[in-house]
Amino acid sequence: MGHELSKDEFKAVFDAAPDGYLIVAADGTIRAVNPKAEKLFGWSAQELIGQAVEVLLPDRLRDAHGELRAGFVAKPHNRPMGAGLDLRARRRDGSEFPVEISLSPWHRSDNVMVICSVRDVSEVRRLQNFSEGALRATEDERQRIARELHDDTAQRLATLILRVRQMALQPDDARRATIFEEVRQEIVDAADGVRRMSRGLRPPEIEELGLGPSLLAHARTLRESGLFMVTMEVEDVEAYLDQTAKLAVYRIIQEAISNARRHSGADSVRASLRLADGTIIVEVTDRGCGFDPSFFIEGPGGLGLVSMQERASMLGGRLAKVTSPGEGTTIRLVIPIGGATERGRIQDG
Repeated sequence: MGHELSKDEFKAVFDAAPDGYLIVAADGTIRAVNPKAEKLFGWSAQELIGQAVEVLLPDRLRDAHGELRAGFVAKPHNRPMGAGLDLRARRRDGSEFPVEISLSPWHRSDNVMVICSVRDVSEVRRLQNFSEGALRATEDERQRIARELHDDTAQRLATLILRVRQMALQPDDARRATIFEEVRQEIVDAADGVRRMSRGLRPPEIEELGLGPSLLAHARTLRESGLFMVTMEVEDVEAYLDQTAKLAVYRIIQEAISNARRHSGADSVRASLRLADGTIIVEVTDRGCGFDPSFFIEGPGGLGLVSMQERASMLGGRLAKVTSPGEGTTIRLVIPIGGATERGRIQDG
């Protein structure tokens, strides 16, 4: 036997819905809002009811939305979520976020109301961007390794083949000994190149020596190669991170230094890893050209920051970017830990 829901039961369902729900009149006036919508937009129901629904849109979209709303009311129809539209909403504080919205007309005796279901898809977009960025980063890394193998290792081996043949045909013992020594040195250089690529893929020092020595070794490699001046200061945080977390921290610092070297215009960077107030704090600072922080708001990747954000999230940490044009950039990672205490400091540079 059927049982119709009472008005109170309908309201309980409306209030408990996991998505934001708004009921909007044909003229665009908000008539009802559920608690999830209040949380999404930062407005109370009392503040929203009676306002035009365009208050929840970025300013640049409001005029066009009025025309779209009028068209929908003229020909009402169900529009499901995920309809391939790139939609944006605006919180009370002015910040924007990506949303998916479904529309369902509700025909009343006197007019048409629209039931709007709103879902914040910021996390979904972030994961999509990370996936795209990870694929690009993987392909870029493959291309880099392929170029290095072709331009450096393969060329060295081809040269060695010619030198060995030359040595075999050399009748003079002294000259043969000289060629032999040259070949030996070229083999050493080629082996060093392969080891350098191997360390780039997964630095063995992390497992063998720990995170601090690995970071110091990376800084020394950059300095001694003449690529970049890196001043590194690290404290002992080994007790607070497992191997996966150590590698994540290493990659974040490595990527931040690489970004500074490639994009800041600066000739040096200062990096630190320290303990403070129950947290592990990572900072990488350059005095380069800086850039517009809005570059980070969304979009796929951007200077490897998507992968850095994802690794920070994996660590339960927060990654912040402090920058402005002409003022340099600081990448700051804060990872909460329990009962952290100051440990011995390892310095280099």
